[in-house]
Amino acid sequence: MTAKTLIATALIALSAAVPAFAQSYSHLDPITQGQKTRAEVLADLEIYRESGLAAVDRTEDFALNASQRAKAQARYAELKASPTYAALVQRYAAKEAKGAVTEGVAAR
Repeated sequence: MTAKTLIATALIALSAAVPAFAQSYSHLDPITQGQKTRAEVLADLEIYRESGLAAVDRTEDFALNASQRAKAQARYAELKASPTYAALVQRYAAKEAKGAVTEGVAAR
């Protein structure tokens, strides 16, 4: 085989591989409507902590963990469905608009 034939064969193989490569990185696409905003994530983190789920997730006592987890999950669902969550989202969105979203990010 000549060098030209080898190069042509490699280019054809590469052009066939490019679509597969592009598809494997589909998770890097821009944010879509189904994804949360930064304000929503920060608000969710705050109610996760407030509900007690963060504390339950840190414990290693599985016997105690089951009952506490059920209570914390119920409290989390309650907070997520309440006006509290919407108010937090608005508060974080306003802070982000001002360029000052740092509160609530540090681990507690």
